[in-house]
Amino acid sequence: MAEEQEMEEKKTRMQDLLQEEYLKSLDGIEDGQLVAGTVVQVNNEYVFVDVGYKSEGRISRDEFASIPEVGDEVKVVIITKEGKGGQIVVSKKRADFKERTDELKTASESRSPVLGKFEKVIKGGFEVDLGGEYKGFCPLSKADVQRVEDPETMIGITDYFIIDKFHGGTKLKSVVNRREYLDQKIKENKEKFFSTVQIGDVVEGVVKSFTSFGAFIDLGGFDGLLHINDMSWGHVTRPKDFVKKGQVVQLRLINIDPETQKINLSLKHMQEDPWTTFEQKYNVGDTIKAPVTKITTFGA
Repeated sequence: MAEEQEMEEKKTRMQDLLQEEYLKSLDGIEDGQLVAGTVVQVNNEYVFVDVGYKSEGRISRDEFASIPEVGDEVKVVIITKEGKGGQIVVSKKRADFKERTDELKTASESRSPVLGKFEKVIKGGFEVDLGGEYKGFCPLSKADVQRVEDPETMIGITDYFIIDKFHGGTKLKSVVNRREYLDQKIKENKEKFFSTVQIGDVVEGVVKSFTSFGAFIDLGGFDGLLHINDMSWGHVTRPKDFVKKGQVVQLRLINIDPETQKINLSLKHMQEDPWTTFEQKYNVGDTIKAPVTKITTFGA
């Protein structure tokens, strides 16, 4: 009987000791604290995370955008140190929200760009998903550098935004501005272009629009001119016969003026000047057949 009592006392002392050690291990953390943990197990329902204490945190798979693997590090928020059964309760979702709050607040103060996604059209502009459950409002006039004719075409676009006004919480209170970010990017692109390229270089752009005298090429938010006379060594009547709107083209830079910001491009100079080989192909007195391109009062 004495032996059984002694064994029971030892068992009680051991339990007290384990409990004491467990509580000591939690002395350094507080409810609501953000900590880093390591994934130790993943099953069909939960991800188990070791945060360096006696018990492991259990997180629903729904809280993860992509399921981590064993050994991956994840950040979690301590909900409570004493959940049901004495298990520590943690949340990945709250950690994401806490981290994103700090990121957005810092970005707002420094006016640094943050990533967002046009989610839906609302009155006066767009609802933008800023991540971590944060939503922002982007006015229609601040969605692009050009006027947005059809707001629905913006939905799904992911890009950077400047935060004009930041408010904590998940409600649609923060005001964001994509146009300012695009203006900054265009300015940087233009400065880089004028400081690095030289006449004779080949540059790439997108055909933006047409005029009676040629086409404008978007070089990164700023335009260069492809004049009708620089489209071909032959006769050109319709610029659209040589390039199409939206087409990515490589052109040779034939003139650049930093003061006036004028840029002239050439498609024909991507090929050899046919006059350089004309004398090798033809001689005086040769009979040749060629199409009539223009008729004037003084000849054809």
